Amino acid sequence: MILEATGRGHYAGCNLNVDCFARARDDWYGEGDDMIFIDGEKWPPSLHGTGTEDYFNTAFCPREEYNSPYHGVTVYSGTEDWPWKGKNSMYRFHIEDPVMFEKSIRVTIEHGHANDMTHDYSSTADWYQTEPHAPFPAFPPAEARLPREDG
Repeated sequence: MILEATGRGHYAGCNLNVDCFARARDDWYGEGDDMIFIDGEKWPPSLHGTGTEDYFNTAFCPREEYNSPYHGVTVYSGTEDWPWKGKNSMYRFHIEDPVMFEKSIRVTIEHGHANDMTHDYSSTADWYQTEPHAPFPAFPPAEARLPREDG
């Protein structure tokens, strides 16, 4: 879950962090589809992407850090023998293509194809919203928000 909001507004983008902490049959996290459900849409949503790498405009498995005005990879920790190892961080801003909602929005991204990966994911969403809106949930305690320790 990247964003879940009730009310009227527009989604302006996000930052996604993926920590690939253990080897898997297929370490590549980029096949996780992005799905944006607008105003209570049921499955399938009208905005259903084809993979993490495509949502962040980094098709063909990015292996270097780069930035542009609206998307980029700010952290890449892979190696030649383990390309998706460690921390990977990317951003996408919907400046010229804001996603508008009147009643609600739910922005999600799968953890690998069909949610078949157990990497650590964290994200921050950027959105604008008018009053009134649903109350924001309480933050988890600090201990629950600490990153996983390697090893």
